[in-house]
Amino acid sequence: MSMFLLFLILLAWHHGFAGEVILQDDFEGDLLDSWQVAGGQWLVREGRCTAEGPFSLLVYPQESRRDLEAAADVAYSHNESHAAAGLVFRYDMKDSTGYAVCLREIERGTHPRFGPWERPVLQLFRMDGDGLKLLQESKVMDCRSGLLRRLRVICYGPDIWVFYQDMSEPVLKEYDPQYVRAGLFGLWKDHRGIGLFDNVVVSTVDSVPASPLRTDWSWVRGAVYVRSNAVNSVQMWHDYWDHTDVLDREFFYASCYGFNMVQVYLHWIIWDRHNEEYLRRIDDLLTRVSTYGLKANLIFWDDCGHVEPNLVFADPVPGRHNSQMMPNPSHRIRDSEFAMAGHKERFRDYVVNVTQRFRDDDRIAFWQLYNEGMGARETYRISRTDANLNRLLGWTREWVKATGTPIPVTATGGGFYGPQYSDFYTYHSYGNGTDPLPNTDGGSEHLCTETLNRPHTSLVDCLREFGGKQNGFVVWELMVGRDNCRYPWGHPDGFKEPVSPFHGVVYPDGHPWDMREIQAMLGEKAFAALQERMFQVEYFEGRFHKRKKASITPLIDFDLGDEHGYGSPDASAGIAKDHFSIRWTGKRTVPTTGVYTFYADCDGVLGLWMDQAPVIQKDHPRREEVQGDIELIRDRPYSIRIEYYHPKGDASNHISWSGPGASKRRLRLDD
Repeated sequence: MSMFLLFLILLAWHHGFAGEVILQDDFEGDLLDSWQVAGGQWLVREGRCTAEGPFSLLVYPQESRRDLEAAADVAYSHNESHAAAGLVFRYDMKDSTGYAVCLREIERGTHPRFGPWERPVLQLFRMDGDGLKLLQESKVMDCRSGLLRRLRVICYGPDIWVFYQDMSEPVLKEYDPQYVRAGLFGLWKDHRGIGLFDNVVVSTVDSVPASPLRTDWSWVRGAVYVRSNAVNSVQMWHDYWDHTDVLDREFFYASCYGFNMVQVYLHWIIWDRHNEEYLRRIDDLLTRVSTYGLKANLIFWDDCGHVEPNLVFADPVPGRHNSQMMPNPSHRIRDSEFAMAGHKERFRDYVVNVTQRFRDDDRIAFWQLYNEGMGARETYRISRTDANLNRLLGWTREWVKATGTPIPVTATGGGFYGPQYSDFYTYHSYGNGTDPLPNTDGGSEHLCTETLNRPHTSLVDCLREFGGKQNGFVVWELMVGRDNCRYPWGHPDGFKEPVSPFHGVVYPDGHPWDMREIQAMLGEKAFAALQERMFQVEYFEGRFHKRKKASITPLIDFDLGDEHGYGSPDASAGIAKDHFSIRWTGKRTVPTTGVYTFYADCDGVLGLWMDQAPVIQKDHPRREEVQGDIELIRDRPYSIRIEYYHPKGDASNHISWSGPGASKRRLRLDD
């Protein structure tokens, strides 16, 4: 055996290859004789292959393969954002189709204290005739401009695995049947910066990792859920039993308006305080969710928010997006290796007890290990945050899987650390108002777990774009409430309301922000049927002076309080929290002839009429429950009109009824 052949075998073994070596090049000869330049400027300099200029592609034309393993040391080098360099495979020179992986720096800057920082990601693209289509993306550690990092790809049939540095565990796992055909291997660089390459090895496939999960998630029409009268999910869990009536009516709204899933944030400090009692609350919430035909997905950890987690809840800050959001765990713990190690067993108890209790629960569609696990942006290069975060992700996956739960797990990709720890790929997709929604090209095996940012992306836009690409999606969020997510990111503090809510679909009184969004959710026929079952509702300034909005609602059942924004039935429509009025109209029949009692538990002035006959007349502003009786005839359609004027203070209105053989319940038009 020659020394050169022995070198090839040892090199392939070192990088995890067990198949037959097809190509090996360490560029020591300063030549590219076996390669073909298909774009850009390529040369060998100091034992490395270098690409300069615009979009650059270098292919190995000697061998066309469908299934292969390939690896190389790769680096981008740049003075501006979005430089990228990587590998191509299954590439067709005739139509420029195939697949590409790369390391890319998607964001960079200089922090006044910590200096330069970068946000590097690992990306997998499908190369279509009309351009690159992003299939998956993950943030990666220990990567920066000019630093060679090892990439490895295995493609076998429709499955693709992408490795970064650690050659034993893939970071990206993709099922894509688009180009299951032979093609060329190559190196590439995007339009900016310089690409650096070394130690290229390509071989046949000897063995493959576990196949990517192929679950169809296209059915998901979900919404993040935070109870509308809570400032964050921690408060929702903390005072849970005091507000189960709110949960019921808001899950009812979700089912009315076409949603089939809620996405709910857990928090370990609630477990740490309540233990078994927290499991009772989770079980109760899942029961209520299921009652309305919904599924749930539950999130263990979350990097968002800047309020130190605690059980004292400040009021929302006017104008500030998600002003009381609490990260989970605390950034103080996340950023300290010592604190993370000290909390490991308490974190384990939380994750294992929750998962074990609901291990086989078909009310749960999937577990989310970590939402937006990214770390502190300004310290990408120097802090321990990223290592700690990845450590917690790894622990959590291990703890969940050890329970034997068959429920799949995921964690956010698309610029975050989640894909390596996920059974299937999830991502977030927010539009800019001009380009298509990003990250949506992976097909039904992928799921968007955050979207909706008006005015750039409405629910109508989500349905068109995700539906067109067979992606399920979860909007942020169901309710427009006290978490202040109606304000956009970066909105200045203050009392100016946005023209349209940034996030949220339904207001606490039950009406949607935009009926066109609900029509798009349900389709024209189902929406027309829904309108027949809904109250038609009109909102006015003052005492029925100037109409501000018309909509629909299934119930008259709300407590708005006296807080800026939340105290209004629709602040973005220009309705103040004081001196507004509402009129509800509709038709319904009764199942039995007899005397029916109507109840109004409300503040303000209220009148209720059945076919113009007055049933309730409340003419003082203090809150109390009043009632009135009327005899109604079976199967005769009656016109209902309710008028309510709220002068000031806490706004509340709850309309109920009872009758022959029926106990007191909320008034609806369809029960």
